[in-house]
Amino acid sequence: MTKYLLAVAGVVALLWAWLDAFAYFDPVRGCRIHIEVDLLAGDRAGVRRAIDLVRRQDPRAYRTLCGFVDRIVEQRQCDGADPRVASGDPRLLQGQTATGCYVKGSRTVILKREPGAEPAVVRRRAEALARLAGYSAAFWLPTVPSGSAASSTSDPTTLR
Repeated sequence: MTKYLLAVAGVVALLWAWLDAFAYFDPVRGCRIHIEVDLLAGDRAGVRRAIDLVRRQDPRAYRTLCGFVDRIVEQRQCDGADPRVASGDPRLLQGQTATGCYVKGSRTVILKREPGAEPAVVRRRAEALARLAGYSAAFWLPTVPSGSAASSTSDPTTLR
């Protein structure tokens, strides 16, 4: 009996270590978000600090983040379009300089790589995560018909 308990404890420890190494995991709130970073230049701990800041400062945004974002990818820039096709589009440059972007139709958020543990960097990333989670929720939640009184043009999550 003790042998089986040790085997189960070992499997649970391996599962926990895997989740901790490659994802943000909050079992109390049922939140698991896979974090993809570059092996050498990535900052997985910085992404976790930003998620923790969202959790502490804005519980509603944290619930939205956990509910509508499955994956956070850290890249050098957000590619909103292929530069060979849309080279003259001003939104291409705007997307490449943004803190992050949402891949419409998915549950993936891309954060611009910003190394450093300074509070300003963590705060900027946390604000981007909360905003981009709102974009994901706006896509996946049923929409209200545009002619109804319940629709709002002042909702910042619907502006793209």
